[in-house]
Amino acid sequence: MTTSASPEAAADTARRPRPRSGRPTTAGLVVGTLAFVAYLPGLGRSLDFDSAQTVGQFVRPGPPWAVFGEQAVFNNHPMFSFLEQLIRVVTGRSDAAAMRVLPILCGAVAVGVLTWFVARRHGLAAGLAAGAVLACNPTFVHLSRAVRGYSLLTLCAIVATIVVAEDRRADANAAAGEDAVEGATRSRWRRWSGPLYVVAASVGLATHLYMLPVLAAHAGVLLARGELDDRWRRRFLWTAALAGCAYAGMADVMLHATAAHARVFRADMPWQVATMVTGGGWASLALAPLVGVGAWVVLRGSRGARGAAVGLAVVLVLLWAGLRSAALEDRFFVWLVPGAAYLVGVAVARIRAGALLAAGSVVLAAASAVSVAPGYTADPTGYRAAAAVLRAVRAAGGTGCVAGATGVQPMLAYLEEGVDFTAVTDPSGLDRCDVLVVATWWPTTADWFAQDRRVIDAAEARYTHRLVIGPGDRALVLSNAPLPAF
Repeated sequence: MTTSASPEAAADTARRPRPRSGRPTTAGLVVGTLAFVAYLPGLGRSLDFDSAQTVGQFVRPGPPWAVFGEQAVFNNHPMFSFLEQLIRVVTGRSDAAAMRVLPILCGAVAVGVLTWFVARRHGLAAGLAAGAVLACNPTFVHLSRAVRGYSLLTLCAIVATIVVAEDRRADANAAAGEDAVEGATRSRWRRWSGPLYVVAASVGLATHLYMLPVLAAHAGVLLARGELDDRWRRRFLWTAALAGCAYAGMADVMLHATAAHARVFRADMPWQVATMVTGGGWASLALAPLVGVGAWVVLRGSRGARGAAVGLAVVLVLLWAGLRSAALEDRFFVWLVPGAAYLVGVAVARIRAGALLAAGSVVLAAASAVSVAPGYTADPTGYRAAAAVLRAVRAAGGTGCVAGATGVQPMLAYLEEGVDFTAVTDPSGLDRCDVLVVATWWPTTADWFAQDRRVIDAAEARYTHRLVIGPGDRALVLSNAPLPAF
């Protein structure tokens, strides 16, 4: 269905630069490649808890399609786990290095695509600024280097949003007149934009339910522009149907988990999200003015942007003040980081001196990104070393045990339960253990850790030798025989 372009759309198109050179594409490729290379150091370091749970529970066991029927609270990102399963099947590997390639690649592609899009619309300096802001955001860096689906979610959000933005632009260009080559390009775009949107949106939603606010923003854009026609309704229906298939086998578990979580109104969550999105610390102070200028320019000049802001705000307020889940974390909103980076690019395009402020914030954020994880290349946990202890115990003919359900989950990424170790969930189970590994040795008094706490207390009274392993999240090894240093 072809609609005539409005004067607003034609004016919007006219004032945005449309470079005929390949500079935006080159910029996207270069910045994306640099991000990929920068994210690689420490590829084989030990897994953090969430990453270890992803690999141990959802990637290593079973056929690839089994991930769509399993859930542990909300820690399975179904489509991401499925893609990691395919990597395991094709390569025969499920080690940390092999599992980290996909999220790093998704993060780098997200940086490259955003750089290309902003450079194409607002100029090369704006594109480079936007790409650098996204690439160096500490939360985005950390999540792109973890075996989790957040970078895939962010990439899908960027691609789907570009389709919505370019849909209006294609109509405006057609109405304004274009040469034959450009017209052919637009024709191909209109033919493939529908499938591209459905794939990006459904993969994003099947990876993480926090793609829903992005879709709400898209609906807000279309409603504000009066373009929520049959074509777009079909796209939304296809997205919902395909993504729904990913959750059909685990919906009951997720509903029960939602009901089980405490309801806590976290008044500081908007501030935490705003700080995370702008890089945190001094980086936020440097970046916030540019984000504000960019937001003012975009909202002032685009009815669609105002619709997106309203749609997004409604859903975010419902999640924050309505759902009030104790499990709400600022990292769930990492897909907002490209939006802030885009606004920075807009500001830099309008105020050239803003590039200096953007560069300063990027340097500050990059420095912070390297120190967010405990050492950019160091092991964030003691899981790998703890697994080596259990292998050594088994090789010596002894029985190695792991304390509690929370400790078993990360160990499954390295070992097989029942073969390499025995799980102990009650102090009486210690009778058969030569060595006990407390993989998740957390200083918490929360109710959910009470069972592990009983096992740990009994073991510390029973065993004479103790060994603390690893930086970051440390593991505790207890035994009646001396233990080697790790």
